[in-house]
Amino acid sequence: MSARTCHRAGKRRGAIVVYLVASMVVLAGFAALAVDAGRLYLGKTELQVAADAAALAGANELLNERRIHGLGELAIIFQVARQRAGAVAGSNPVLGIGPQIDYNPANAADGDLVIGYLPHLYNTGESISLLDPTEFNAVKVRVRRDETYNGSVALMFARALGIETADLVAEATAAFHFGIIGFRVTPETGNASLMPLTLRETCWDTLMGTLAGENSVYEDNWAYDPLTEHVTPGQDGLPELNLYPGSGEGQLPPGNFGTIDIGGSNNSTADIVRQLLDGVSAEDLEYHGGELNLSDGPIVLAGDTGLSAGMADALEAIVGQTRTIPLFSEVSGVGDTSMFTIVRFVGVRIMHVRLTGAMNKKCVMLQPALAVDDAAIPGDGDTSTNVYHPVCLVR
Repeated sequence: MSARTCHRAGKRRGAIVVYLVASMVVLAGFAALAVDAGRLYLGKTELQVAADAAALAGANELLNERRIHGLGELAIIFQVARQRAGAVAGSNPVLGIGPQIDYNPANAADGDLVIGYLPHLYNTGESISLLDPTEFNAVKVRVRRDETYNGSVALMFARALGIETADLVAEATAAFHFGIIGFRVTPETGNASLMPLTLRETCWDTLMGTLAGENSVYEDNWAYDPLTEHVTPGQDGLPELNLYPGSGEGQLPPGNFGTIDIGGSNNSTADIVRQLLDGVSAEDLEYHGGELNLSDGPIVLAGDTGLSAGMADALEAIVGQTRTIPLFSEVSGVGDTSMFTIVRFVGVRIMHVRLTGAMNKKCVMLQPALAVDDAAIPGDGDTSTNVYHPVCLVR
C-alpha cells in the first residue's frame, strides 16, 4: 500500500471514530433526557394520585350527617372537608415530598381547593356553582409542584440544555348525586337499603319541621354516637318519630302498621325480616320491573297486616344503622288490602324498638339520618331527602 493510500485510509478511520464518538454523545444525551422525562412522568402520576385521593376524601366529608341540622352546621363541615383533603394529599408523596395544598378558605372559584355544587356530575364543560352552600356536593383539588407550592421538580441532565427545573400540576373533582329517584340492584351495587316499612309524608314533614324549630310535635329522647355507633337514652339534636303503632296525624289505616310488599304480594314475615336485615334484593325488585323508580310518578305498593313481634329481633338488630324508608301521600283499604301511594324516599335511623307489652308502650322510634346507597338511582326532582349515591371521581 502506498503512503498516499495509507494516509487516505487513516483519515477515513479517523472520521469514523469521530462519528462514533459524536453518536455516542448524542445517544448519551437522549438517554439522559429520558431519565428526566421518566422522573417527570412519575411525578405527574403521583401528583394525580394525590389529587384524586384528596378530592375523594374531601367530598366524603361533605356527606357528614351534621348537614341534616341545616345551614348552621355547614361552615364546620366545609372546614373539616378542607382539612381532610389537605391531610390526604400530604400523605401521598410526590417524588418523595408530601405535597401541601392551598386550603382556599375564602372558596375563590380559581383556588386550589374549591367546594361547590355540580348539578350534572359528568358534564366537564359545567363550572362548579358557589351560589347555594346547602347544595354543595363537589370538591375540586389542585395539587402542584412549582415555585409556590412544594417546589419545582429539579432536573438532572436537562441542565446541560439550560433547563434546571420543571413545574407539575394535577387536578381532580369528586362529587355525589342529589335527587335520588329510586333504587336498582345489580351485582356491583349489592342490595338496596330500603326497608319494607312506610311513613306518611305529612308526618315526616312535621318531624323535619320540629328539627328546624318550626314546631315542637316530636321530642328528642334518644342519642346516636357516631364513634361507637351505639344508641342510648339522651339527646343528640335530632327528634324521633314513632313509626309503630303510628305517630298520630292519621299515620296508618286500621289493621296495618306500616309494612309494605316490596317484591311479591303478601310477603311473609320471613321476607320482611330478610329485607330489614339485608335490604331489598334484585329478586325482590324483579316484581316491579327491576327497579322502584319515581321518575314517571308515584308508585303504588300493597300493605301487609303489620309489624309482628316476630320482626322485633330484626328491628333491634339494626338499631343505630341507617336505612331508607318510602313515604306515602295517600292510602286506601285496611289491613293487608291497603294500597300505599309512594312519593318520596328518606334516610332514617332506627333508634329504639319495643313490640311487646301494652299497645301504648309499643314503638319503633326513628330519626332523620343520612343514607348513602350504591343502589340509589340519581335523577332530577325533589323525590328524596337525606339519601345519596356514593362519592365518585367525576373529573
